[in-house]
This record gives sequence, C-alpha cells and structure tokens, in this order.
Amino acid sequence: MANEDVLPNEEQVVNPEEQLHIMAIDCCEHITEIIRNSKCARLTTVDSRGNGDMINRHGAIDFIVIGAPNYPVRRPFISQIREAYTDVPILILRRVAVKGREEEIIRGEFVLSDQSHKNDLELVNSVRKVLPLKPCEHTHKEYNFDTVRNVMRIIADNYSDPALDLEKVAKSLPISPAQLSHILNQEVGVSFRHLLRHTRIEEAKRLLASHRYSVKEVAVKVGFADSHYFSRTFKELTGQSASEYRSRDTTLTG
Repeated sequence: MANEDVLPNEEQVVNPEEQLHIMAIDCCEHITEIIRNSKCARLTTVDSRGNGDMINRHGAIDFIVIGAPNYPVRRPFISQIREAYTDVPILILRRVAVKGREEEIIRGEFVLSDQSHKNDLELVNSVRKVLPLKPCEHTHKEYNFDTVRNVMRIIADNYSDPALDLEKVAKSLPISPAQLSHILNQEVGVSFRHLLRHTRIEEAKRLLASHRYSVKEVAVKVGFADSHYFSRTFKELTGQSASEYRSRDTTLTG
C-alpha cells in the first residue's frame, strides 16, 4: 500500500507548517507504520488501553485515526475527543466479518464536524481509496472476544438497574466473577466498574442534553441510586457538573 494513497505526497508539501499532524489512537503497528513512513506527516500515538480516560490535547491536530480494537469495548472517550478537537476529522476503524468466510476486514467510518477544517474532504477522499484494509496478523479475534461483546451487550441493556454489578453479569454469561474480572482487567485493560460508569454517564449526557429531565431524574434513569454520587461521577468523567452540561446551549452531544 503506497503511503501517498493515504496522505498527500511529498511534492505537495512545501513548508513544514503545511504538514499534517495526525493522532493515532489505539492503532496497530500496520497503521502507524503507514503514517510514520510518510515524510509529509507528523504522528502522535496514544494508547488508551480501552479505559476511556480523557484524551489530553497534543497541540494542533489535523486528523485523528482510532484503530480497530481487539475487543468490542465501547468507546465513550470518542465524545471526549470531539470536545477536545471540535473540528478535526476522525476516522474510526472497525473490524467486519466477511460473509461466508472465517475472516475479517478493516472498514472505516468518518466523523466530520459541522465546522470546516482545512482539506478535510480531500483527506477523506484520499483515505477512502485504500479502504477496506486487510487486518494484521496480530489483530485477530481473541479467544475471549465473544465474552467481552456479551458483557457490553448486558451493560447496554441493563445500565439503568442500580443493582447491576460484576457478579450479576458473570452469572448471566455464565462465568465466574473472578474469571470475568481477569478478562476485563488483564486482557482488555479496563475494569467492569469503569465500563458501567462510562456507559451510564454517556447515557446521562444524552438525557441531560434533551432538557426533558432534571439532574435527579437523569441520575435515577441511568442507574444511580444516589444523586450526589451521580453528580460527583459526572464531574469526574466529564470535567463539568451535570447542571452545567444540562444548561449548555446545544442540540447535538458528543
């Protein structure tokens, strides 16, 4: 795969200021190598390990690529990325099974802002030429992939239950709580508590932005029995209070 298919070729770049600064988040060696080998791109790599921590700003970024995960963990930090980089085009890579074959390909989805960004459409058209990608050998589906996918499904369906916990999810799989904890913490790099809290807060953000419910009502709807704990958690994960988020003059949330 030629690097110039992904990024403008070297002759098009006249000054260092015109170089693209790309942030690669959770990208495999194959993707980062394509970017790194291009003389017209500056690369910043970020490894979130699926934990959804706030993405720190790394200066002016022109394009963000989010790699296909080894495990189907939701990415609540995508909204945090959009808040930090409001107008930067984002490419989200995902693994898709090929019908009738026991193999997968890497497809991409673009997230563009309503704010114009330099060369964003040109960049999208360039990247489209090389998609879909063949997955690397080290991005094959892991043994516990289906287990993690089922955990995410159970959390998405039951996050409003205040009693939802690791033991209850493990019992429904079925698997021992200790084994499930090991899979999430050691192999995926994220705890059950973290997944549940972020799922609830992401849903809370959607409800708050609708202006249909009070903060206390939202807390109950997303599974927090204690509204004060909800407020502390919301502030911890988003950097602002639930009341501040609710009062924002916005029609779309990240």
